[in-house]
Amino acid sequence: MEILYYELRTSRGPLYIYEKYNDEKHSEIPETREFFTHEEGIRGYDTLSFLKDSTFRARVRNMEGLITDEYMKPLTPSEFLEKVIPYLDKDEKMAQKRKDVYAIFKAQQNTKDCQISLEKLPTEEEKNLEASKILTKYIEK
Repeated sequence: MEILYYELRTSRGPLYIYEKYNDEKHSEIPETREFFTHEEGIRGYDTLSFLKDSTFRARVRNMEGLITDEYMKPLTPSEFLEKVIPYLDKDEKMAQKRKDVYAIFKAQQNTKDCQISLEKLPTEEEKNLEASKILTKYIEK
């Protein structure tokens, strides 16, 4: 099994997404979920939707179909862990973060195109293995 990690930027704050593949070739449709709520995400053409009506843009294309902006940025396991670790093993913080994520979903049901760009984060290869082990523990809950 392979898990890929993403940060989806919105005007109301980032969402942390993971995709689980059962094969290494990525030939199947992955299971896509938000990290804190474990709500399933449905991939569309340049979009990601949660809870039926909460659709977020993953990228923007110009008239020629070329990608001009990315809202859903891949993260290494160590980068992803750095983003979510303040909430892990702290029940009160985790509960508040889940509530905040559901608020983002609800707000997005009534709005469109309110996302902002991403910045590049540096990767540190040696941290990725350990970060993957830690994150897998929380994804399986």
